[in-house]
Amino acid sequence: MNSTSTVMGGRLRIPITWLKWGGWCLLISIFMNGFFFRFAPSTLSGSMQQELSLTATTLGIVASMHFWIYTLMQVPAGIFTDSVGIRKGGFIGGTVTVIGAFSFGFAPNLVVLLVGSALLGLGLSAVFVALMSYNATWFSPERHSLVMGTTMLLAALGSVIAQTPTAYLLHWFSWREVVLFFAALTLLATACLLIFCKDDPAAKRIRDSKAKTTVHPILRGNRYVLRERQVWLLFVCVAATNGTLYAFLGLWAVPLLTDGFSIQPAQAAQYATVALTMYGLSSLFWGWIADRIGEKKPIIVVTAMLSVAVWALMAFAEWEPGGVAMALFVLLGLSGGPVGVIFAATKESVPLENVGFATALVNMGAFLTAALVQSGFGIILDSVSAADSETVPSLQSYQLALILPLAISGLGVVASLLLKERGLASERLNE
Repeated sequence: MNSTSTVMGGRLRIPITWLKWGGWCLLISIFMNGFFFRFAPSTLSGSMQQELSLTATTLGIVASMHFWIYTLMQVPAGIFTDSVGIRKGGFIGGTVTVIGAFSFGFAPNLVVLLVGSALLGLGLSAVFVALMSYNATWFSPERHSLVMGTTMLLAALGSVIAQTPTAYLLHWFSWREVVLFFAALTLLATACLLIFCKDDPAAKRIRDSKAKTTVHPILRGNRYVLRERQVWLLFVCVAATNGTLYAFLGLWAVPLLTDGFSIQPAQAAQYATVALTMYGLSSLFWGWIADRIGEKKPIIVVTAMLSVAVWALMAFAEWEPGGVAMALFVLLGLSGGPVGVIFAATKESVPLENVGFATALVNMGAFLTAALVQSGFGIILDSVSAADSETVPSLQSYQLALILPLAISGLGVVASLLLKERGLASERLNE
């Protein structure tokens, strides 16, 4: 493949630039839709409960199924994508995502709804790894943090669309029509991957050459990744900043505001929307800063400390809806923004052919933490409410539960301070 074009099907010549940006845009489109499917149940819950006679418990199971499957499949998806390549990994993951989305949209009962949610988590785990590997192999190291930040900004846009815009769409369309529309968009983008998405030639040559000289090259490299201290420190960093943010904004932010301050759900949702918007914008901002200064550790340390400060203020300070609360939610979104920088640091810590596995492993920290914090938060609320004979949890009960994300974010500060600025794993492995 030369610097200007490639041959497809023997005759069709597609410029390299088209392939590079075409593949990226398609993977981003699927990933954005994935964020929509991940956050949409909170907006669609009322319609879904009414039509399918779902209880609050069953609705919670449906929403969490996506997170659990996505978490459990991160490492297998990383191994799979490193083995088959970005194009096949992204296409297969997108196909499973499409099947899950249509199953969710057409679900006649709870069982099919659960299957759809599980397939969405399964497919998107492979799409995520394919996209992160694509960023690592097709873009220069000098622009990698910026590209990762842009990726997370666009992904966050999907979660923002799942909030207020979707609530307005429900005035004209049913929840099924909304889900099926995004399922159709995902199907179109997945089909186009076959044409516009290609593995980077350098990464493919490395994978092919190692396949000829070793029996299990991917597994050998992955064992090395599992022993790499830098990777596990980044695992804790993303768990502390993004995992706690996902758990809170994905489930408990609106109940805290409605129960603790007696405001309307629509008004409470605005705070979560602002935080998610800031999360996306700050992903781009922190990526740009990291590329400008040529370092990633300072960004990760600063945002980890910011995360601790926000959770501490929410848990122990006196605050109320309005300017103060909005400032806290803005800072919360800002603290979660370095996820792209963390993934860029992960890429620098491992050999090129193991980027998918390492990124998936680090990303697992965010979603494992989100699932655990969501469950732990609820257990704390139920325990405190039962002890105080509360029918509805009070603000003090919520603030006690907020100590859980605060403690996890504290671990993130420790991990960030122990990070090396630049990983040398690839050089050591090849020596």
